[in-house]
Amino acid sequence: MTGHGARAAAVLAAAFLLAACGGKDRREAGAPARPAVPGVEVITVRPVAGEASVEATGTVRAETVAAVAPQMMGRLTAVLVAGGSRVEAGAVLATIDDQAVRAQLASAEGAVAEAESAREEAYRAVAQAEAARELAGKTHARYRTLLEEKVVTPQEYDEVALRRTLAVKDHERALRRTEQVEARVAQAKGAADAARAMAGYAKVVAPFAGVVLEKKADAGSMAVPGVPLFVLEDPRRRRIEAAVSEAYLPVLKKGSPVRVVLDDAPDREIAAAVAEVVPAVDPATRTFVVKAELPPGTGRTGQSGRLRFGAGKGTVLAVPKRAITRAGGTDGLFVVGAADNTVRLSVVTTGADLGDRVEVLSGLSAGDRVAVSPLDRLHDGAVIEERK
Repeated sequence: MTGHGARAAAVLAAAFLLAACGGKDRREAGAPARPAVPGVEVITVRPVAGEASVEATGTVRAETVAAVAPQMMGRLTAVLVAGGSRVEAGAVLATIDDQAVRAQLASAEGAVAEAESAREEAYRAVAQAEAARELAGKTHARYRTLLEEKVVTPQEYDEVALRRTLAVKDHERALRRTEQVEARVAQAKGAADAARAMAGYAKVVAPFAGVVLEKKADAGSMAVPGVPLFVLEDPRRRRIEAAVSEAYLPVLKKGSPVRVVLDDAPDREIAAAVAEVVPAVDPATRTFVVKAELPPGTGRTGQSGRLRFGAGKGTVLAVPKRAITRAGGTDGLFVVGAADNTVRLSVVTTGADLGDRVEVLSGLSAGDRVAVSPLDRLHDGAVIEERK
């Protein structure tokens, strides 16, 4: 019996116990016995051939759920959403005090400006050194010609050659300086980018459009990287996740048809298909997890339900649909006692629709005698006269 059915059975049992005690008190006071309900149609439940159905209890969950955590430490200056809020992708959920980060960013941007200024000076120095090198080269070539014509002395030529050598080395040093300055600029820009990214972390944003399931902190609390502040889900796609006995692992595969019954609508079966089978078996419960995708807009996160599927040909218990009565929001059957023709209301779990009959998954045994009509005249503890 499912947890839902067990709770309903407990409620009904308590009501029946009170009714029985009241009846006992009345009998002790000399009240006359209640007359039997005549002409009650009774059938004996027998197993019939059919596809055996299996039912597993599950929980509805969103397909996409995210625990949204901050990426920097700091005091929360504002929390802008509450549980149940709908948010768009990129919406700001909370803000973190960013004064220290802003100061780091300003310092890093100042370092970038200083490095870029030094780079401009370095390139001007390269241009000047290059011009000086070219001039020294031309002068050196002219003095070589003059030396060959004996117009200048060797000493004058050597002085010009030295100036040419020094100009070449100055140009090389200026080029190396630009390389150093470029590295300094890149380092400064990297530090600024890191500070800018850290400043962006001061805003905790929604990774996708969805609904805030939980808000875990308020303004003034300390945000710690990796510790979730919110739980966000995408409500457009939900699944029911159920733990199924390992005996049915060969039966269920991705795409296998299943039926889903949510506890807030026990009369409605929802056609679904298996979206995922987690083949790892829990050694404690000997079950594996099956996930079936629900139609858009169906179910609520955390809601309980049941997953039903066929498990091959076999025998099932079935009763006429008109024998089912609603009791406390659950299905019930009036089971006739073998000794005294007293009916007891038994909470049952129904399964597959078999035309004018319905499969009974729990709450009934083969050989039980069940009242079919007139149900409106029956109650728990009633004595009946079976229709001949």
